[in-house]
Amino acid sequence: MENTTIYHEIDFLLPAQRFNINFSYITEKGLPFVREFVLRLIHLAPMSMSQVATFFGFSRKEVQEAIDDLVERGELTLSENGRLTLTEKSSSYFTELGEVPRLSLLRDSTACLSFDLATFSCLGKDKFSDKWKAGIPIKVDDENASCSQTHVRKHFQRQFHEILQKGFLSKALTQDDKDSPNVYTVNSVNKIKQMPVRLPVHFKVDEDGRNVEREDFENLKSSDYVHAQISLELDNRARPSNFGEIAKIMVEIGDGDTLKLFDSKGSSVSLQFFEDLAKLESHSQKKRTTFIGPIYSSENWKLLQTHLAPLIKARQESKSDVGQTPFLWVAPSDPYWGMSSSLQVRISQIFDQASTKDKKLYSPTIYLPVGGPDDHRTAQQWKREFEPNTSKVRGLIEGFLGGSVEVLHFEGEFVVVVYHVSLRDSYPVSFPVGFISAEKDAVSSIGRILKSYVEGTSGFERPNDCGLISRIGLRCPP
Repeated sequence: MENTTIYHEIDFLLPAQRFNINFSYITEKGLPFVREFVLRLIHLAPMSMSQVATFFGFSRKEVQEAIDDLVERGELTLSENGRLTLTEKSSSYFTELGEVPRLSLLRDSTACLSFDLATFSCLGKDKFSDKWKAGIPIKVDDENASCSQTHVRKHFQRQFHEILQKGFLSKALTQDDKDSPNVYTVNSVNKIKQMPVRLPVHFKVDEDGRNVEREDFENLKSSDYVHAQISLELDNRARPSNFGEIAKIMVEIGDGDTLKLFDSKGSSVSLQFFEDLAKLESHSQKKRTTFIGPIYSSENWKLLQTHLAPLIKARQESKSDVGQTPFLWVAPSDPYWGMSSSLQVRISQIFDQASTKDKKLYSPTIYLPVGGPDDHRTAQQWKREFEPNTSKVRGLIEGFLGGSVEVLHFEGEFVVVVYHVSLRDSYPVSFPVGFISAEKDAVSSIGRILKSYVEGTSGFERPNDCGLISRIGLRCPP
């Protein structure tokens, strides 16, 4: 759809299973030249051996060999009047007079294929990751999983030609045949494993700031049921509008520009103002860029790299010791944040770029919201999400800037602020919008707010920084 803007990207995890399918199929093959034309001739009318020899110009010995072979195969017989006629077997090779005979063969084959448990669409022979992380799980009917082998047996037969056309089955099924084979019977279906299939969804708004209907999934035979389940999951995670609280925070940190993106009622976003603001920023001396969507999305990450990449290059070439420079990333308490494999890629990149073989360039730390130093359950969830990158991931008591603001702060260089705005009546998921700035005043002022919270406390002997995620909730000190 034209004139739309992506404001969020979320992965949904659809349950699927992998099966080993043993089946029999019928294939039709053409006959050797002489065999075919002798049968075609006699199919037109019963003939004597001498008539066959005359028609083809065979010698007596040649025609005798050809006829004997066909008799032995059970494809020719002599009638009472001494003429050669087709048998019941060879008559089945023809459906119309004068057509090319086709010989049906029954063969066995196996295939290892995956099917989703919502629509039972065949997803192919590729192996999917078995990690239930960085996405929102979709619930399906329990009966679909418990009786999956029965369902797959039926759907494999229904989708056989489509599965064949997509190249999911052995090439041996088609490489020698002009005609497509047909499945004869499914002998057995054995479940191998269950895993999620990742369905990336882009949430979009049109030029008037209205939410756009989600697109269908190309690899599923029907998307209606899956979309209905997605809507249920989104409703379960929905939160009341937080625009009022976020508007106060925008004012508090001096960010009047982002505030103007929203209409007077705080119910929707004005894309026209966003486009106008983008033009102004591109021609301004201010080192600031406003963006829509999560910072880990492809386009917004490119924007971050325009600031980070030159710093990395300069620090690689510098002889100074710059490895202790903090680069802090504080995650928001938002139910849709991080529900994309893109985040894990970006986190790994931040850690990988922090050092070279010979030098440390900066010191990255990821702060994730937790209820407190004893919130073992949340910490374990975060640990599963961020493995194997947990060595620099720490828990931070939720509530920083109200809890719905995300900050990436590279000390002395740049800052990223992302507001995760919940406007439930207008958008089904939170609407991330924010800015990246290299203005010294903005970097230092937001840095002070961040440092004050990270180093502060939420009560007596209750520091906001709860330590490494992997140690939260354990008896020994973090």
